[in-house]
Amino acid sequence: MKNPYEILGLDENSSFEELEQRYNQLKAEYSEGRFKPGAEGAEAARKLTELETAWQDIKSKQTVAEAVDGKEAGDFAYVDKLIKEQKYDEAQSVLDSMSVREGEWHYFQSIIYYKREWLSECKKQLEAAVACDPANTKYKTALEKLNMVIGNANVDPRTLGKDNINQEQMQMQQQGDMLSNCCLAYCLTSLCCDCTRCCM
Repeated sequence: MKNPYEILGLDENSSFEELEQRYNQLKAEYSEGRFKPGAEGAEAARKLTELETAWQDIKSKQTVAEAVDGKEAGDFAYVDKLIKEQKYDEAQSVLDSMSVREGEWHYFQSIIYYKREWLSECKKQLEAAVACDPANTKYKTALEKLNMVIGNANVDPRTLGKDNINQEQMQMQQQGDMLSNCCLAYCLTSLCCDCTRCCM
């Protein structure tokens, strides 16, 4: 892939404001140009796609740069915020920039893997977190829950932690539905028999 800064016609020393201004300028130009007929419109559409990819890359690098500069360095609350916003690539970049990797680092790495449904990698990170801090209840509980998911094919990892009806409640509900259906069938049969006797 081309250097994202070159796509904007600037370099890495440019300020974020300059980059953003240039991005908006090129976006407006390519957005208008893509409606032109033939090869000219196709080229503008291609450049617009290339520009958007480059801009996402630059924004991600900016996030990491801010973290490394100390605004959010080592701040797992910031990583947590990015994860909640579903910005997994940016959260991963911030984690990658951290040189100290203890229990909390492995814990947040496991969350990113979990969100991406990479369960085996998630388990390794949780095991590493527990190894770093065996007394930490949060790490141990997360690992226990993950083992339940991995060991049960009927559990959807995306629903873990949500307020869903548990398996026992669901079975009881199904049994109650079956009992209701049996009672209804018995009553209908009895009614039909009574009606038949009346008619005879």
